[in-house]
Amino acid sequence: MSEKYTKEFLLRELAARASFTLGDVKILWEEFEKLVEEVIAEKDELMIGGLFKIYMKEIAPHTAFDINTQTHKTTDTTYRLVISPSTTLRRIARYGKIDKTSPPDEEE
Repeated sequence: MSEKYTKEFLLRELAARASFTLGDVKILWEEFEKLVEEVIAEKDELMIGGLFKIYMKEIAPHTAFDINTQTHKTTDTTYRLVISPSTTLRRIARYGKIDKTSPPDEEE
């Protein structure tokens, strides 16, 4: 079974690896969270190279079936939050390798 890592684990690990105090890392993390929230609130795109891209996708009004009332109704414009992993993360998920230098062998 795979591990589930928490925010607390991440903060402690970052502090240890960077030789920062836990308090400093918490301050940086809180500011990072605020920045992400501000970008999403403005419906802008946040690209963090090598990790992921987060953006809001507009879903146009359309006719949908309401299962509660068993009727069709028109929906308002809604937004979906899309988180797209980087090529590096996709490669790790697909092949289990952390190798940023060369693409995986396709001959296998």
